[in-house]
Amino acid sequence: MNISWSECLCLILLLLQLTTVSTLESFEVLGPAHPVVAVVGEDVVLPCYLKPNISAVDLHVEWFRVQTNNPLVHLYQDHEDRNENQIPSYRGRTSLFPEELRNGNTSLKVKNVKGSDNGKYKCLVQSGEFFDDSSIEVYIKAVGTQPVISTEGYKEGGISLVCESKGWYPQPQVVWMDSEGHSLPAGHTETHTDSMDLFTVRRRVIVQETETNRFTCRVLQQQINEMKETITNIPGEMFHCAHPWKVIFVVVFTLAAVCIIGCTILLHRFVKRRKRRAQLKEQHGELEEQHGK
Repeated sequence: MNISWSECLCLILLLLQLTTVSTLESFEVLGPAHPVVAVVGEDVVLPCYLKPNISAVDLHVEWFRVQTNNPLVHLYQDHEDRNENQIPSYRGRTSLFPEELRNGNTSLKVKNVKGSDNGKYKCLVQSGEFFDDSSIEVYIKAVGTQPVISTEGYKEGGISLVCESKGWYPQPQVVWMDSEGHSLPAGHTETHTDSMDLFTVRRRVIVQETETNRFTCRVLQQQINEMKETITNIPGEMFHCAHPWKVIFVVVFTLAAVCIIGCTILLHRFVKRRKRRAQLKEQHGELEEQHGK
């Protein structure tokens, strides 16, 4: 059986096409082995690759959040980004690497990371009827400010202190401690979030006078292994005003002491004057007695 060069060439091209189609329909989508840690305010890359590293230029690439009502984070389809239905908070913050798509790199870049970006993502790549995906866990991290302790005044026989720290993610714990490191009973922790979804925490405590009058506010985020604390020392004189009866006692005692001292001085002067008058009177009598003789 004789095969012409043209028939042989057609056969080779057909085999190459079948091999290409077979390759496109049997790729894997691979992600990182460990969670990705991102810092609020910075940019982060969520890794995603094809194995083998075939070109993804002609493929459907979709990034989405897991277990959300409107999951789309980024969509690449028909050689362009199609983000009309993207989650609003990601608008203008996501992009692929166009020059890397031909190398099978479908990683996603997220700019200006926010606290709400925390969670589980999926990278899905599709070719015709075949698709594969990979899950990626993203942990957002933000270390807040040094705690600030301020005095609010006197309450319930003690001094009310408030501790505040800003810029945390995830939400941290706030603990009040005495000089020996024992936890103090305190009020509930107030929390607020800013435009970057970062937490501001605030907690109050009423402290009583101790031997040291030293108290510590500790802000702790165990998930990211971060901790900050501030120590305050309160002058003992401030606690006297926390007990009105003590103040009254001191005032009354002071007034009484002043009165006693004043009366003593007056009495001493009175006695001294009487003695002086008696002496003058006695001298005057002696003079008259001498003139009479």
